[in-house]
Amino acid sequence: MLTKNYCKISFGIFFILISFFCSTAIAEFVSVKTKKATLFESPSNITKRLFVVTEGYPLKIIVSLKDWKKVKDHKGKISWIEAGKIDQVRTIMTIKENVNLYHKASFDSPKLGEISKFVILDLNSALIMDGWVKVQSQLEGVVGYLRADEVWGI
Repeated sequence: MLTKNYCKISFGIFFILISFFCSTAIAEFVSVKTKKATLFESPSNITKRLFVVTEGYPLKIIVSLKDWKKVKDHKGKISWIEAGKIDQVRTIMTIKENVNLYHKASFDSPKLGEISKFVILDLNSALIMDGWVKVQSQLEGVVGYLRADEVWGI
């Protein structure tokens, strides 16, 4: 009886440690590379379909398997995506309304435009400089700076 409980406890601790190391070691951002990608409840395309995301959508990888990635979206929801549907190209998404794009990383710099909520932009550098990130619009190719707390994907 004691050995049975000991084995259960040992396995439980082992599983927790493996989960911890997988999720902390991998934490990286990727983007969806296909026009549409389905996010699933578990790592199988026959399980429940949770969401559909579009090209460029940024996701944070929290567990990586060979053919599947466990990801987190901008709302903190956890799901699975097929590894072939993602790309290492970094994008970000605005998470606030009317985000100002500035020429330089300063409120004193000229505004280049205003960006709506949930717009995908290319991330020029993952480096956050005094709370600013450098981005590029996907359609016009305009390069500028946004506040890091107004975007998801950093």
